Amino acid sequence: MANLPKLPFFERAHAAATKNSDKPAIIDSRTGKSHTYADLLRDANAFKAKLLSNGKQDLKEARVAALIPNGYSWVVAQWATWAAGGFYVPVLHTHPVPEMTYIVENSEAQIIIVHKTLEAKGRELAEKTGVKQVVVIDEDFQTVSGKEGLPDVSEESFDLERSAFMLYTSGTTGRPKGVVMTHKSLTAQAKSMSECWHWTENDKVLHVLPLHHIHGVSNILLTALYNGATVEFMPKFDAPGIWQRWQADSRDLTLFMAVPTIYSRLIEVYNSMSPEEQAKATKACSQFRLMVSGSAPLPSPLKEKWKQISGGQVLLERYGMTETGMILSCGMPEEHRVDGHVGLPMPGMTVRLWDEEMQKDVTDQREAAGEIQIKGDLVFKGYWRLPEVTKKEFTEDGWFKSGDIGMRTQDTGFFRIQGRSSVDVVKSGAEKVSALEVESGILSLLPYVREVAVVGVPDEKWGQVVAAVIVLNDKDMKLDIKKLRDDLRQDMANYKIPQKLKIYEDKIPRNAMMKVDKKSLVKEAFPAES
Repeated sequence: MANLPKLPFFERAHAAATKNSDKPAIIDSRTGKSHTYADLLRDANAFKAKLLSNGKQDLKEARVAALIPNGYSWVVAQWATWAAGGFYVPVLHTHPVPEMTYIVENSEAQIIIVHKTLEAKGRELAEKTGVKQVVVIDEDFQTVSGKEGLPDVSEESFDLERSAFMLYTSGTTGRPKGVVMTHKSLTAQAKSMSECWHWTENDKVLHVLPLHHIHGVSNILLTALYNGATVEFMPKFDAPGIWQRWQADSRDLTLFMAVPTIYSRLIEVYNSMSPEEQAKATKACSQFRLMVSGSAPLPSPLKEKWKQISGGQVLLERYGMTETGMILSCGMPEEHRVDGHVGLPMPGMTVRLWDEEMQKDVTDQREAAGEIQIKGDLVFKGYWRLPEVTKKEFTEDGWFKSGDIGMRTQDTGFFRIQGRSSVDVVKSGAEKVSALEVESGILSLLPYVREVAVVGVPDEKWGQVVAAVIVLNDKDMKLDIKKLRDDLRQDMANYKIPQKLKIYEDKIPRNAMMKVDKKSLVKEAFPAES
């Protein structure tokens, strides 16, 4: 049996399998099957043969696109690609075919791995993009791996600077860009989160996020496997199903990570329960040692409500990017989880705040705002086939420019995010308004608001004016801009109060990670001005 390459994830999985051959790595609720670390290594090692053709021993970073739903098959495909020397490119199977086509063509994929339930779509995609090699994967891995023993990990060194994985940006500032991560950067991310959030082999995390985003892949899946922990996949987000799983007799989950909108949906389901059901739901939350919220700002009212219904769980906030993994995190002690703050630099990260106008580092100037810039092994290799764009996103001395504006507060020194310089900082006259701050203020001050997105709308006189898109708790309520401004005037500075208002009846449009594309929202909600 051929050895697996000397990759840190393989080495640590091998150690977990050797220590306990029955230790579950992946529980796939879609198939109802549990898979050990030994299974994962055997199946990945066997499946790599399907990717190597014509006597090849190494794919030499050939891109391998994967059209696979969340679950064990996805992980086998990723690890088999790495074992074969390939470069894994996940494609969200629920995306429209044109979007999938763009990713396959842009990445110059040479192989498509497709799950048997999506085979027709995968072959259509291959035909459209000219990919010659299509490999079908399913859950019946015994036909592939048989009863082989545990494969060894090679003692020969492996170049960790090789490209390993590519995720695509959301494309809010143009066509989506491929973010290239190396084995070194993925390992550094897992190591950093392991240290910061105290992961161990005893952890078990319920995974409900998509696997075409850094949150679902690096924060949860790879960090869990790096530690010999267990990942239990739900096929998709299902708020009632999550509450039901939490209340299972096993009470064996220790971690849950999600975006604010998911916690909001879970609260809605909780509110619909009977008092007896609510008591059971609250008790179920006691099994978790840590619950994390990220990928979008966490409104203080939502955080406080979650603490109430979960029996005291204080959500930990953190901040990261596709290009870097996690950058900042609040601390494990609850007193270090300050509302609206994202804490301090993660292990292995160096962070500064850069004032572009003054051309100086303002990190140590409390309450001074600047662009968050980052250095560390966790940072990505570059944008795929875009050397000039990559060069522009780094300073001459090697700092990655996040495009996000942050500041450190006077009392704690913790960082907080003011938003994307391009969409979350509204430049109205001489004032710079943080859209995230206004959103948080509206949700805190106005109990009749369920959802809000604050944007900058072009204006001839002021450059931009602050505008709000709002979803109300009561659809029958009447809200106009005058009432909104009057209700905010006592507690919010006048220049921050929205001057334009759009009411949405059901929800504000969001992408797969439940983020708002504010540039598109401005055009949709305020078409005359934009």
